[in-house]
Amino acid sequence: MAGHKKTGLKPRRYLPTMTQDYSRISDTARSIDSIVLPKIISYIQGITPRIAGSNAETPFVIADYGAADGVNSSELFENIIIRIQSLNPSLRIKLVYIDIADEGPFKKFWPASRLAKLPNVEAEYIKRSFYEPVPQLKGKLNIGFSSTSLHWLDTQTVDSGFFQHPVDIQANQLPYKERQKFVEKWKRDWRVFFHICAAELVKGGALFLANLTDLGGDQWPASAGYDFIRDICNGLLREGRISKEESNAIFVPDYFATPDEMKALIEEDDRKLGYSLEYFDAMTVPCAYFTKWQDKLGDPQERSQLADTLAHVVRAWSKSSIGIGLSPANKDTIEEIYKRLRDKFYETPKGLPYQYCLLELVKSGNCVK
Repeated sequence: MAGHKKTGLKPRRYLPTMTQDYSRISDTARSIDSIVLPKIISYIQGITPRIAGSNAETPFVIADYGAADGVNSSELFENIIIRIQSLNPSLRIKLVYIDIADEGPFKKFWPASRLAKLPNVEAEYIKRSFYEPVPQLKGKLNIGFSSTSLHWLDTQTVDSGFFQHPVDIQANQLPYKERQKFVEKWKRDWRVFFHICAAELVKGGALFLANLTDLGGDQWPASAGYDFIRDICNGLLREGRISKEESNAIFVPDYFATPDEMKALIEEDDRKLGYSLEYFDAMTVPCAYFTKWQDKLGDPQERSQLADTLAHVVRAWSKSSIGIGLSPANKDTIEEIYKRLRDKFYETPKGLPYQYCLLELVKSGNCVK
């Protein structure tokens, strides 16, 4: 990039990951499980003869795309496994966790988990982007699951300059015209993902996706957190605490597609990829933490706990991206950003609801090779 040559700084590589304590402050994200589980159980009931007649030595494979440390999907997966094994007690279950993060947190989670204690259950963690094929899954995947993950864009297929803006820090904040390059990037990435999954799924296999979405206006996931960080970073630029280049480079590389955008892309591609769209619905899940504290905001201590928690939630998914934007000599500024974020949540308490589109896709035919 010309900008990097001018400043002498190394090119930035956007590779967003969650903080290691992400699963401990994911109550709002896990709330969607109670809605997803009945859909998966209904699907399992529909393939009962296939499960009951399966060879016990051929594992029933379930993948979690964007798994982080595996904690968030653990209760959901336990309920799925119990249902499957009620139909075929000797059937082996293989759980495959896919994420770009280091496998260390997963290795801490798995041995002590309830899942690890279930009979005939094994697990594998694959450090890889879900926009890359997993050769060992090809033609073997029975159920693919992803929750609050597919809004992340594939940062490895564009130059780092793609994710820069002088004012805003996220694509959904941008005016319509400026946003369009991210819409097109999201479309390309999703087509890659669906093509990969079509090759990995067995015929009759299914994808269950809880995708974060933009319902219009200010109804997109955790928008208050993104907006507060944008305002804080613009303030730091005015104060001279960060440079113009750093301000431009502080950007969270995700995009929350609208329900119409999702449905149009799926309907355009599902036939040639061999999918059948079985379920599609949009909804809002209230912020678990704001719901807990909203009647206690008059108590300074309770208000402070809420502010700490909300800032912690935002930090979990934004820290790696903000850190990439800051120069090595200015890395300590990240603590100032989150201190100010906490103060903003205290001054103006706002919830972080998640807007979702739930999708069930079944592979009904042959995919394009």
